[in-house]
Amino acid sequence: MKHEVMMEMSLDQLDQYGRACGIDVSGKKTKAQKVALIEERRARVADVDALGMTLHVPVRAMHDKRVTDLLDREGALSEADADWLMVALLGEEQYKALIERCTDDDGVIDVSAVGLAFATIIRSDELKNY
Repeated sequence: MKHEVMMEMSLDQLDQYGRACGIDVSGKKTKAQKVALIEERRARVADVDALGMTLHVPVRAMHDKRVTDLLDREGALSEADADWLMVALLGEEQYKALIERCTDDDGVIDVSAVGLAFATIIRSDELKNY
């Protein structure tokens, strides 16, 4: 949520939003303090170890509605959706590094390795709450 929008919310609304995010802001007295704590917690980055590398995943990326909608879909994801999802979680640079790690010397991308990395990321407890 945008900073400006949160600053327009009441103290009670900020308390409710904080609770919805799993962030206790009740100890903060001013709107600015509550917003600062929410923004600080939403900016947290989780380190997820997968395939011998540490991936830095913004926790809020896992709370993106587009990400959760894809993860909640029934059936298998299309290749395009799976790629979009991984880029949304990792960013282009880390995604490319991960795919490089999953690629054999002859250019074959090991789908099992990619799937394992994907499962490791989405199952990470570090990404569940702010």
